[in-house]
Amino acid sequence: MWRPIAGSGVSEEQRPRRSRGSSTQRDGSPADGPIDSSCVEQTADLATYVPSRGRAQAPASLLRRIAPPRPDSRSTSVAPGDVDAGWAVRREHRSRPVGRLERMRSIRWVLRICAALLATASIVLAAAVTVPSATVHITPIVRERKLSLTYGIAEGNVDWTVPTRRVTTVVRVEAERDATGEKQVPDGFASGVVRFVNAATEAVAIPAGTELSGANSVRYRLTTDIVVPAADPFGTQAFGVAEAPVVATVPGPVGNAEVGTVSGRLATQILYRNVAAITGGTVRTVRFVTKADLEALREDVERALRERIRSALQGALREGEVLIDDSIRLGSLDVEFSQPENAESDRVVARGTLTVSALTYAPEAVHRAAQEEAARRLARSTQGDEVFLGNTLRFGEPEAIGANTWRVEATAQVRVVPPETELRAVREEIAGEGVGEALARLRSIPGVAAVQIQVWPSWWPARLPDRASRIQVVVDD
Repeated sequence: MWRPIAGSGVSEEQRPRRSRGSSTQRDGSPADGPIDSSCVEQTADLATYVPSRGRAQAPASLLRRIAPPRPDSRSTSVAPGDVDAGWAVRREHRSRPVGRLERMRSIRWVLRICAALLATASIVLAAAVTVPSATVHITPIVRERKLSLTYGIAEGNVDWTVPTRRVTTVVRVEAERDATGEKQVPDGFASGVVRFVNAATEAVAIPAGTELSGANSVRYRLTTDIVVPAADPFGTQAFGVAEAPVVATVPGPVGNAEVGTVSGRLATQILYRNVAAITGGTVRTVRFVTKADLEALREDVERALRERIRSALQGALREGEVLIDDSIRLGSLDVEFSQPENAESDRVVARGTLTVSALTYAPEAVHRAAQEEAARRLARSTQGDEVFLGNTLRFGEPEAIGANTWRVEATAQVRVVPPETELRAVREEIAGEGVGEALARLRSIPGVAAVQIQVWPSWWPARLPDRASRIQVVVDD
């Protein structure tokens, strides 16, 4: 504490200097004990305060920092006898260091609060560190499972039928043969000249196309128009005569006629007769299709179709697929011929179509699907307290045991999982027990292969915490 000095308006030269070891009381009288000259100097420097008895002496540097500046004697002066004015000046100087002291007190309080919070956190951390906990690591039993799966194309004595795909295609072939049938057929038409005789006194016109009959039952056709002149019974006493070409109406040798074969009378009373032989009717040899030709050609088509069945089916397969030979099925055969039976032709052509189908499969896809089926069956064989370890799944090579029939071996590991209800119950049972007793109890759980207990902190006795909540049970993979 500091107190005001009476008569502080006295100059420093007028103040009596006290020797070291003396002090003043509240009334200004000297007090017992020495007085530090530095304190006197500081008091003189502050001009308004002196240290109280029994108080620690503040260092001069601190006093200088908190002391207000001296009032400028040039701007403010107080007469020695003006007590009120002096007191006002002292109050002004006295109020300045109080604000800084208050700020220092606030800083001290903040530091104290921070220290209290830090201490509380340290206590909580120490409590957490010193409270024991335990972790129980359980290694479950791992068993190996094996399964053998037989699979094939056809249903029957197999565990699993291979998925197949049926393909259908149309096979087309064409074959031809020479016709073997031969026969003679009329070729050319016989032709010649016929003489016409008119006994009437008037000329008679005969148009082209007029048909004449002969003794050979063949008819002949006049090819041009002619006029047969009238007879001259009084002059030359001769009949009217004219000749015109004719041709047989049917081909072949039957139209040939000797002289006089074609003779007779027209409706106009015109007589006609061939005075020369009618010739030119011939025959030619032609081939024709026989029934044997068609039957042989059908056999050729069927044989060609059978030869192309497999190649046609191969063309309908997808990449990686193979045919199942005994699954090929044939549809109806359709054969068309270019010429019917007995038709005149040197050659005959046959076109055949056949619809075929077969089953196919992709070996790699089938074996992979069989492995997946074996894995599913192996997984379904696990019990309720077992876990199928898919990453341990292994397959053997497919083994052929017949036509389109195989066998594959699959093995995998399963982990026995202790029941969760028993794990919760045993955690309550082993709370507060020794590590040895807890290990014995945990090993008695079905499916447990090994147990490891870690108690923390390490210096804690070989006992588990009394509270089950401080015990963690971990089932290792």
